[in-house]
Amino acid sequence: MTASLVCWNCGASLDDIPRPISRHANCSACFEVLHCCRMCRHYMPEKRPYCDHERAEPPVEKESANFCDYFKPTNRFSEKDTARSDQAKSELDALFGGDAIDVTETGDVFDAPDEDDPLNKLNDLFDD
Repeated sequence: MTASLVCWNCGASLDDIPRPISRHANCSACFEVLHCCRMCRHYMPEKRPYCDHERAEPPVEKESANFCDYFKPTNRFSEKDTARSDQAKSELDALFGGDAIDVTETGDVFDAPDEDDPLNKLNDLFDD
């Protein structure tokens, strides 16, 4: 029995995705495309042009669906990459006050940030 595939982006199981993986297949958890360089066993981020297959012509966008005939799906999910992404998001939330703006049931904005709020200062830079 073959090993279970997981999404390269979120790590969710891809057992519900028909094989072979089509160019139009998306992860049912995060909706990222699956027939892409980031999901392929030939993808080598440390090597240029990022593909170790001698005949492949790698696309520019490694996260976009492609027509590569040499695509071989493998597990590329990395907890380390996810942890770095989560850390960056939490640092941005800390910098800009997290959920500083609330939205009511009708979609109206209330509790606008005060003048010393970093997000307000950033927005002031772009106001005329």
